[in-house]
Amino acid sequence: MPEEKVSSRGGSEAVRAARRDEAARLGEVLADAFAEDPVFAWLIPPLAHGRDNRLRTFFTSMSRAYLRSGKPCYLAGDASAAALWAPPGAWAMPLSQMIIEAAPNGLAFRHRLLYALRTQLQIERLHAAHARPHWYLGYLGTRHDRQGQGLGTQMLREVLVGRDTDGVPAYLESSNERNLPLYERNGFRVIGELPALGHGPVIWRMWREATGGSAADGT
Repeated sequence: MPEEKVSSRGGSEAVRAARRDEAARLGEVLADAFAEDPVFAWLIPPLAHGRDNRLRTFFTSMSRAYLRSGKPCYLAGDASAAALWAPPGAWAMPLSQMIIEAAPNGLAFRHRLLYALRTQLQIERLHAAHARPHWYLGYLGTRHDRQGQGLGTQMLREVLVGRDTDGVPAYLESSNERNLPLYERNGFRVIGELPALGHGPVIWRMWREATGGSAADGT
């Protein structure tokens, strides 16, 4: 992954590949973006002690795992948005990396850690059923004060334009219903709804076929 790649993709903010030492920056952006996410509100309740730090701990841990594995991670030029992607065949976290990140996950979720792990396993079982090679969007988020300005679409385009060229589909899970229109404008469609552990918030599974062109416009 080239560390200094910069692209505008026709948008107002440059998008660049995150450096290997920027896990904390990625984590900060994503923690802010997911602060009101229903699934994370279920796992780390809004009134939980030290919630902001716990969200940053989790998302920094995930970002570090992606970067160490060489998976493509992106930031908007002013660190207003972040995205963590995995190429075909590489979406599952290696056991060695899971062991490394076990302690941060424990600090983040505390007594809800078992819920978090069971939910992740539930999601991964369905993900693994997709036999076709695909790109996986692990996390995409925009800081609250920059949401609604088209950064989400711009971050998606950074990867999707290339996937349309090479004909490879993409997959994601959305844990927030209000984000579905963003993904649908960019070619994704809902292929399933999954209540976390059967009684928690709904997670939407989404698939995108390569279009042979560029990602759809959106705001």
